[in-house]
Amino acid sequence: MIDLLALPILGAAGYALHRRSLVAAAERAGMLRPCAGLLAEPVQGRDRTGYGRLAGRFQGVPVEIRIIPEALVFRRLPQLWLSVSVHRATGFAGTLDILRRVAGAEFYAPAADLPARYPVPPGWPGETLVRGSRRAGELLLRAGAPIATILAEPRVKEVLLTPRGVRIVSQLCEGERGAYLLLRETRFPITQVDPERLQPLLAQAADLARLVREGTAHDSTVHDFETHDSTANTSDEARARAAA
Repeated sequence: MIDLLALPILGAAGYALHRRSLVAAAERAGMLRPCAGLLAEPVQGRDRTGYGRLAGRFQGVPVEIRIIPEALVFRRLPQLWLSVSVHRATGFAGTLDILRRVAGAEFYAPAADLPARYPVPPGWPGETLVRGSRRAGELLLRAGAPIATILAEPRVKEVLLTPRGVRIVSQLCEGERGAYLLLRETRFPITQVDPERLQPLLAQAADLARLVREGTAHDSTVHDFETHDSTANTSDEARARAAA
């Protein structure tokens, strides 16, 4: 039988845990709030994980920023990823997904559903996987140089190009070691995203989308490729079309 004198202590402990949970939820939802000033017409929201989402316009094009928590890899600390998507048509029917340090837990990436594997271009990091739709080699040639510059940043995890736009996923931080090893709790050491951390990713994603789009507008060879690829790979694109 519970000692009646212990009830107030248990009640206080439960209230403290509840308050802690509410504070943590509010922090997750507001992590992108300091970055709203980088965008025109910013709209803030929250996704199914409880982390904040931010949408708006950057350099005149629609963008979306998400935070992706991941704790699926055995013997690796949980990861928090920063995802930046630019919703600007590339002019290519093909899709390319470039992944660094593949661990098999990249649930957010469509690479596993893409049928073709491409050799890693010279100068790219060696631990890189390049997958895409069939005959997306022209897209890889078009975007290879700017992607190499993006991949030079070790935190970058993914560069994705689809007909609808471009996405870059970069490591925001790792989970706290003590909480994870001792309690198997996922705690991250940041409560807000610094705009100076986000701004370069926005610029790189917007520049990549613009380079690919403007390049295709004046290249008849690419146009022929695009038309052929769109008829040959409808099923391949359907699986990856919503990713960016």
